[in-house]
Amino acid sequence: MRRTQRSQSVLASLALASTLAGCDNSGVDRGFPPEETGTVVAGIFLDRDGSRTFNPVVDTVFPNARVALLLKGSADTLRTAVSTSAGLAIFRTVPLGEYRVTVAPASIGDSLEVAGIEVANTTADTLRLETSPDTIGVNIRLTFPEVSVRRARTLPIGKRVFLRSIVLAGVQSFRDTTSHVVDSSGALRLTRVVLRGGLTGNSPGDSVSVVGVIATRSGQPTLDQAVLTRFATRPQPVPVQTSTGTAATAATGALDANLVQITGGLISDTATVAPDFRVTMSDGSGTLVMLFDGNINFNRSNFRPGRTVNARGVLVPDGSGAWVLKPREVNDVIVF
Repeated sequence: MRRTQRSQSVLASLALASTLAGCDNSGVDRGFPPEETGTVVAGIFLDRDGSRTFNPVVDTVFPNARVALLLKGSADTLRTAVSTSAGLAIFRTVPLGEYRVTVAPASIGDSLEVAGIEVANTTADTLRLETSPDTIGVNIRLTFPEVSVRRARTLPIGKRVFLRSIVLAGVQSFRDTTSHVVDSSGALRLTRVVLRGGLTGNSPGDSVSVVGVIATRSGQPTLDQAVLTRFATRPQPVPVQTSTGTAATAATGALDANLVQITGGLISDTATVAPDFRVTMSDGSGTLVMLFDGNINFNRSNFRPGRTVNARGVLVPDGSGAWVLKPREVNDVIVF
């Protein structure tokens, strides 16, 4: 079967249509055998949701990327092309043989990287023109650098990155458009969160990808202007069991933004700091402030000095060197 039938994505389909429409009779036999050639069409896109496939609703095609066609097994460049406004770099009349494609890093900017180059309908990055005329589609996927939460917390302010994580606290829980996420390396607070896919909220346990800019708030790293895409829903994460004294320092910052569980906190004081509500408590290891966000509808009269509390929530720095415990919903707190 001719590879003119190959198509792995919307980009590849558009590429093939564009190529076939541009064919002419320049290769017709005028007394000499026609040269055996084919066409290579590279579709380049920015994978904004981290799905690893082209999604025309979310992802964007990428113009002005400089693409090189190299001889297989060498660094010799046969030809270069610049992607069009449709994200297509087209190489016509390519001699039959084996090739690979690369992208010049300077042409895509410092904030992006090539995440994958795939020949249509294969998992290989080497393409083979075998018969004439032969057209092969190549998909080039660009992304922001993908990092772990631990790595994100060490990066300089202003760096745009991509990460995959699990939601600890949904954006609907707090009035300041924040959310909390975790991966195997640690937790991180997202600020100025925007949800993709028509979501009105995100739930603990959601498996998500996030693109955002490294920033700080109250002295701790955050991912600002965070754009979040949900891929799957899983069981709620298990909180870290800790004491009030350790929670008040977030274990010297190691538990910043994480989900924790406090057991047996004795209430010593309460105060309304409109629209929020503060509860001061201790299990004997040190004093911890629990802050109910104004978004949470609960019965404040239940919280009286002398009563005992079991509570879970995320740890948020207060700007003075301490952390407060923020429940995500009414069911996060039990009063005895």
